Amino acid sequence: MPELLSRFEAGELIGLVAVSGGLLCGLVAIFMGIWHEHRKTEINAALKQDMLNRGMSADDIRTVLDAGTNASGKGRATNQSSNA
Repeated sequence: MPELLSRFEAGELIGLVAVSGGLLCGLVAIFMGIWHEHRKTEINAALKQDMLNRGMSADDIRTVLDAGTNASGKGRATNQSSNA
């Protein structure tokens, strides 16, 4: 390995490290984004399965899943105003 690195000048080594480091950061970011989405899907599926095992209805599950989203608050406000 040292003989491979001794072929390059200092400026070339800095450029090589900068380019390869930038590519590595990009690849890690892509991989972690995919992994994050996979984990969210996996956790969401486990939550739905647990709620089904508890005997919750589809409407109950939808209510629980929508409880933390902004869309549920907007939908509730429009539903309340139309029901009043």
